[in-house]
Amino acid sequence: MPLDPSVKKLLQLIPTLPLGKVSIEEARKAFRQMASSAPKEDVGKVEDIKIKGSEVEIPVRIYYPKSPPPYGILVYFHGGGFVLGDIESYDPLCRAITNSCNCVVASVDYRLAPEHKFPSAVIDAYDATKWIYENAEKFNATKGVAIGGDSAGGNLTAVVALMARGNMNLKYQVLAYPAVGIDFTSKSSVEYSEGYFLTAEQIQWFGLQYLKSPADAFDYRFSPILSNDLSGLPPALVITAEYDPLRDQGETYASRLAEAGVPVTSVRFNGVIHGFLSFYQYLKQGRDAISLIGSVLKNAFYGS
Repeated sequence: MPLDPSVKKLLQLIPTLPLGKVSIEEARKAFRQMASSAPKEDVGKVEDIKIKGSEVEIPVRIYYPKSPPPYGILVYFHGGGFVLGDIESYDPLCRAITNSCNCVVASVDYRLAPEHKFPSAVIDAYDATKWIYENAEKFNATKGVAIGGDSAGGNLTAVVALMARGNMNLKYQVLAYPAVGIDFTSKSSVEYSEGYFLTAEQIQWFGLQYLKSPADAFDYRFSPILSNDLSGLPPALVITAEYDPLRDQGETYASRLAEAGVPVTSVRFNGVIHGFLSFYQYLKQGRDAISLIGSVLKNAFYGS
């Protein structure tokens, strides 16, 4: 399918992130301005908390729906290549997801690279999930715990699902255009390596910031697709974008989950680019994907 005209227009509007050309802080500021520009929907209540993790205190923003409890709760990990992104960047998207799924959303501010290399983000993501799982009743979230995220956050979702297996009975996992391993050869990674928002050069730069050594790329906590056993994981929704270098690895991971007996819904949104959920104010497909996440989680939590 051709690139959606709305996406073509969007690509002309959004600035190219100056990764490697400016300071990390300037790149984060540019990303924050871009990602947080969407309108902020009203939700029932918002509160900021800190969770005591095994290594650090982890800031988490809690979004409550307008409806009365009991709720399910989605632990959400933001994107940004493990280097960019934070609670503020993802405030609009998390509000929209809260309203769509009619559940509590807990947005996790995990540590970022290069200040905190792999596996710091993994440790924070797991610690936050474990604490929320054990304390769900504090949020009136007695209908279960799901995890989800986009891009780098999709990677953390897949990894946390593996780490939690046998320890937590997670209801669901939502992976939006996830990075699940190193990929230089798939059709999408080659065809869409430049000109479609996320580039091959940026992916390589993110990896250099995040990983301590090339050997880390073969650790399942960075490349969950290399895990020998994907059985017994929570049901999954895998969302991919047609014009995304990460498309094929996300869809391959969905296939591997299905082969391992995990119930999987894999949906490719045609005509759009990596990150399209965050551009939902410009792209109908972004809003449609948020609605899809909402319907899947409402079914998982409430059977409706």
